[in-house]
Amino acid sequence: MPAPPRLPSALSALAAAALACAVPIVLASSTADAGSARNANAAASASASAKCPLKPSSASPGGEAWAFTATGLPASAHAGIDSTYAHGRGTWTHGHGAGTICRADLPASGPARDIVLKVAGSAHVSPGVTALGRKGVSVTLGATVSASDYTGCAVGTHGSVTIFASYFQGHHDRVVLRFGAACAAENATFLGAQLHALIARDGRQVNSA
Repeated sequence: MPAPPRLPSALSALAAAALACAVPIVLASSTADAGSARNANAAASASASAKCPLKPSSASPGGEAWAFTATGLPASAHAGIDSTYAHGRGTWTHGHGAGTICRADLPASGPARDIVLKVAGSAHVSPGVTALGRKGVSVTLGATVSASDYTGCAVGTHGSVTIFASYFQGHHDRVVLRFGAACAAENATFLGAQLHALIARDGRQVNSA
């Protein structure tokens, strides 16, 4: 059987750059100074109890790996939120998930609110599935809130993340974050050009579990 195609170099480079642990991205504001001030507020908030532990990386994860980055707003409604920056990376080796997901929501006023998820437990990989009208691969991972600035969304709350990464060069990806009852208001779906997801095995397209 021929080896699965290697992911396009443009995608690998994009994933590497996107996975850098940057400050939360802010949507266009009235002035450049206002945008800078908001970024400073977001960075200050990120240094609080829900600080993201992900470090900048020059390369996407190796082996059986997953990763994603999303900017702007979720496709799902979140009243009062001006922008969101969510990113994560980890592995799904031998059906076991590991890694970290960070999400920072910037409201219309006040500091950013952050949630950090620890990915652990089983990983269910489904290659060759169709979603959003495209064929690709999906992985569902278990996750637990490890830090949170959201009142009522307590550390230890269980959740899940489902990532769909389309095959070939075009990005038609989807990431769904779901939480237990205490954090259900923070459920989010990311779609569109703002999202780039990666599910790979040794840098190649995943055609079998």
